[in-house]
Amino acid sequence: MKKLFTTLILAATALMYACDDSAKPENTVNDVLDLFVNSVNDKNLEPLNAVFSPKAKIYEQGSVDDSWEHYRDGHLGKEIEEMQNMTFSLDVAESLINKEMALLRGNYLIRGEMQGQQINSDGLVTLSMQVEDGMWKIIHLQFSRGCKKATTDHATHGATSEDTGKPKPKSPKTSAMGNAGDTHVHIDYSSPSVRGRTIWGGLVEYDKVWATGAHRATAINFSEDVEINNTKVPAGKYGFFTIPGEKEWTLIINENWDQHMSDDYDKSLDVVRMKVKPEVLSENQESLTYSVTEIGDAQAEVSMSWEKLKVSFKVKAL
Repeated sequence: MKKLFTTLILAATALMYACDDSAKPENTVNDVLDLFVNSVNDKNLEPLNAVFSPKAKIYEQGSVDDSWEHYRDGHLGKEIEEMQNMTFSLDVAESLINKEMALLRGNYLIRGEMQGQQINSDGLVTLSMQVEDGMWKIIHLQFSRGCKKATTDHATHGATSEDTGKPKPKSPKTSAMGNAGDTHVHIDYSSPSVRGRTIWGGLVEYDKVWATGAHRATAINFSEDVEINNTKVPAGKYGFFTIPGEKEWTLIINENWDQHMSDDYDKSLDVVRMKVKPEVLSENQESLTYSVTEIGDAQAEVSMSWEKLKVSFKVKAL
């Protein structure tokens, strides 16, 4: 079985506990990855029960399965059971690991035969893990079929695809994720670039509702109920919109996330509205980027940075 983790993950995991053996979990991030690949290839998913958190959420093509058990006994279990001569592999391209949290992003490939037809399915895979009960456990797993491969070579931005010769998207789909306490926060968005353009008051008009991304409305998902700006927000998926101003922005959490840009935005569906002052950055942020950063006390800071501005708000787990 081919190794599916990079030297970076091995080094980071070893360094993480070098000075504190008492805090070391019973397993490693690499153990979980190995177990996942081997279990799928063996068509025996039961060993994975030990490394999936009871709160784990599974995402496939934008949909959410209720639980690991539902995904194991449903879509994934049925697919691998029907497939013959199957091989499954993962290749981690990016990772961020600390003592309690691991975020991994890479590529997956499934090959085999089903009902006499050859299957070659590939795309992006995103994994989040955290330490629970002294073990690394998966809390988030997302498969995005047919997406472009993850790579650590940022110099290829704006180049052409070697496979098709077609230009790569100027506003690629991507995601950001993190935790507020035990609550998982996941953001799906398209990331435009500055490319020498005037952004604020130009490409993005002041005092008008903006999808705060490209193509589709930016979507933010909370695995559990949260509090934002002293307002309770039930668990679920929402649209994130903003109204940029020269000195002040309005940030909006809205019930309708499934729309093109802000074409169908309806103020009556707003769940939260808040005013914030944009932060001026010292360096240019070429690509629009979201981040979810845990800040303690079961809270996380959600930020959007682009060009030389950054806006943020806090999410508190309930």
